[in-house]
Amino acid sequence: MDPQTDRPVEKQYRTTAGYQMDDRRLILRGGELDGRSWVGVIAVGKRVFCGQGSWSPAGIYLVTDQLEVGADGVEANVAVPAFAAG
Repeated sequence: MDPQTDRPVEKQYRTTAGYQMDDRRLILRGGELDGRSWVGVIAVGKRVFCGQGSWSPAGIYLVTDQLEVGADGVEANVAVPAFAAG
């Protein structure tokens, strides 16, 4: 983009920050999947379905910015159930 006119410049393209495209490791805390891990492209503050099989609210987790070291020694974000059990 040309900063003065906000018009695209020929042969130029937009890029996305690398951290947005990398897999994020999650440790699931609480709910039916407590203690399991999950890996996928997801941002902090977003919800993700971590369950297996058909979709259910019990498999939806919210990614937090809290970090923990998993059993494999790799740092991962903590994810908590997005919906209260009921």
